[in-house]
Amino acid sequence: MQYTKIRLDFKYGPKNRFFRTLLVKGNPNLFELGVILGTSLGATFEHCFLFRCHPRSIYVMAPLMEDRMDGYKYLGNYHLKDLPKKFTFEYDTGDGWDFNCIKHDEKVEMISKKRTIILEGKGQGIWEDNIRSLYAYFEGEITADCSEEDEEKGIFKPWNFEIEKYSYFDLPLNIEEMNETLEEEFLMNYNELLKGENAYLREINVGLDD
Repeated sequence: MQYTKIRLDFKYGPKNRFFRTLLVKGNPNLFELGVILGTSLGATFEHCFLFRCHPRSIYVMAPLMEDRMDGYKYLGNYHLKDLPKKFTFEYDTGDGWDFNCIKHDEKVEMISKKRTIILEGKGQGIWEDNIRSLYAYFEGEITADCSEEDEEKGIFKPWNFEIEKYSYFDLPLNIEEMNETLEEEFLMNYNELLKGENAYLREINVGLDD
């Protein structure tokens, strides 16, 4: 089976501090691809995601189609092959969890049933609702051995990761263990999101055509 290699780099952090390199099987639609990418980054999908190719080509989830802006297209109508070589994956849109992505042209042949495989990466993952703390850590406002929270400064430990110190973010990833659970985590996230997407579409009459 053919896989596409994709590299994701956190747009606003130090280079090579938070990234993933993945193999993605076949040609999934962009709804499925978004769940694949988000799952590899540890997202819990409490928020929407989108793909931005350039200012006039933005692939979004159904709720963002209700009051669509110029260039918005429903991501379920498009596939991995429709994305250019360089694009941006944005989770919790507007909050700053943006990742510059490169889609490699050369396909990788592999015999596997897995939908996606993580090849390498750094950074434990998205700290849900807590990007301020990650920025503070990157910028040295939080020391590596700090384990305290500061409500006045808006610095809190992430609720979706168990950490003792903020430097936990930079601990080496266990890629083998991540790949063992990735498919199960993807399916759980995908089924839950798809159920919510379909429920929204049944309740709200939203046009999904371009």
